[in-house]
Amino acid sequence: MSLKVLLANAPNPTANGNASNYACYPHIGVIQLATAVRDSYGGQVELQVVDGGISNTAQVQQAVRDFAPDLVGISALTPTYGEALKIAATAEQAGARVVLGDDHAGFFPELILDNRPEIDYIVANDVGETPFVELIGALIRGGSVTGVSSLVHRRDGVAVRNHAPQYALTDRNTIPDLGFIRDELDVYAETYREQFGHLHSHKVIPITVNNARGCENGYKRCTYCSIADLRVNTGDPRGFWKAIDVYNREFGINLFFEVYDSFTASPRYVDALIDATPPHLRRRIDNGELEVMVYARALGLTKRNNVDKCRLGVTRVNIGLDAADPEMLEAQRKNKTTDATNLEAIRMLNKAGISVHASYIAGAPGERARTLDRTIDGIRQMLGEVELSSVEFSRFIPLPNSPAWDLLVDYERPNFFNVI
Repeated sequence: MSLKVLLANAPNPTANGNASNYACYPHIGVIQLATAVRDSYGGQVELQVVDGGISNTAQVQQAVRDFAPDLVGISALTPTYGEALKIAATAEQAGARVVLGDDHAGFFPELILDNRPEIDYIVANDVGETPFVELIGALIRGGSVTGVSSLVHRRDGVAVRNHAPQYALTDRNTIPDLGFIRDELDVYAETYREQFGHLHSHKVIPITVNNARGCENGYKRCTYCSIADLRVNTGDPRGFWKAIDVYNREFGINLFFEVYDSFTASPRYVDALIDATPPHLRRRIDNGELEVMVYARALGLTKRNNVDKCRLGVTRVNIGLDAADPEMLEAQRKNKTTDATNLEAIRMLNKAGISVHASYIAGAPGERARTLDRTIDGIRQMLGEVELSSVEFSRFIPLPNSPAWDLLVDYERPNFFNVI
């Protein structure tokens, strides 16, 4: 049988136009899933991708009604879970089955299935490409889903969880085909240019790539960190450069944001990326035609000559400085990072000619007026000594799977203390 599949990431419930990076980049995850399904099943599946980053919930719901899919796959984060449920209800009314994925769904799969009849399946794995392709295969064959890895589903009305292996990105990390959203690429580029165009000397067309995941902090996660799996998981370095080459040639993209949780987490992988750089792309990087942006930790940048490794083409680094008050850095579990460490990292990047986006978090456990004043004073002092291209403040939100969430759930016995 053939299958019609619509994939969407749930929109934010409120307009976040002032948030950093909002709608600057496509939601690459759902595009990757669509690409993997097409590559596996070809004409057996008709696919449509809708990005909630540039579409509101009503528009996604209308797309579901118009397309009349057999299956609707929704990416749901904690802030967008409520909108995901609205889309799921519309899909159920249209006669489609619904599968949820991404962080929030993976944190509470049984709870969701027990309370939300409009949800049929949940992919409970941080790397969902293989499970989703297996699910599509099972639905095409009309067979059982009991063999679909990492799937949570109902059996006799009870939620059951299939075996969930850890997937290596070296084994499978499909390059998302931007052809699925070709007509929308200019929308993201224009939004990016409105916010960050002044940082570039030429017209920029951005995209995210994700060829590596994980953080050197490992299980000692920061207080606010809710990333499902912090183990370092790196893909084939040649795949990174293949994505850049294809995206540049076919879509004119020239800014690549590698959203690796921390660029400094795996020096060997970065060395392999440098060694694998194709000569024709090396020339374009040296000529300033291609740029790379990364996340990095200040402490990691000051070690192992990691700033020098930014010759990979990195022109901008996003660093989570979080606070300039020692008390709050400790409260956020920054693990030996100090305001002096932050300053040293920025100095090193400035010297290398790399711009720095500094992000801070206000309202963490223990935050008071005096600690926030110290952070603001620290930023002012820092700006007198180093150069920052942009500064961002975010509200502290205790998301599921973070130490802060554990404190809310059980203040006297938070789970994260048990694994340190």
